[in-house]
Amino acid sequence: MVLKDRLKIQSMKKILIFSILFIILLSSFLGLGPFFTLYSIKGSIEDKNSFKLSSNIYFPELRANIKDQIDSSISKRISEKLSDNPLNFLAQGLADVVIDETLDVFLTPDGLGRLLKGEDPSSIIRNKNKTNKESDQIKLLESVKFKYQSLNRFIVFINTVNNKQIRLHLDRFGLKWKLVNVIIP
Repeated sequence: MVLKDRLKIQSMKKILIFSILFIILLSSFLGLGPFFTLYSIKGSIEDKNSFKLSSNIYFPELRANIKDQIDSSISKRISEKLSDNPLNFLAQGLADVVIDETLDVFLTPDGLGRLLKGEDPSSIIRNKNKTNKESDQIKLLESVKFKYQSLNRFIVFINTVNNKQIRLHLDRFGLKWKLVNVIIP
């Protein structure tokens, strides 16, 4: 009888230890998930692997978020410069074409790589086929800070060459994290 009780206690201790280890491993995996995603994004940008990059980015939401930012920025500039001008509506119409071209430049491994190196977004648009020599000296994701905004949102702060700050928002999709927004200064 005493031997049976000891065996029960030992098996319960083993179950408790394995349960605690499982919880520790699971929470570590969940806590390190955004860092794994950033590492994967960095590797796919360096390898210029669009397929691997697309598995870590939720493009519909990212494209919509960047389009909204660029659209509001361009609309603000147009309304400031052409507020009383009848060409205001024509300029607003042409802005959509510019926005789509800008998105095509940003949402590539090269465009995102240059952004993650801290290159100024306006220089990426102006020199869409060239890499800035100054940004080549900066390593990808070199001067960054991290912060959990919530259990489902992770934010990465990247300092640009011009001392501005780009923010990357990663959201949880089940156990996987994906890039959903890039806040451009």
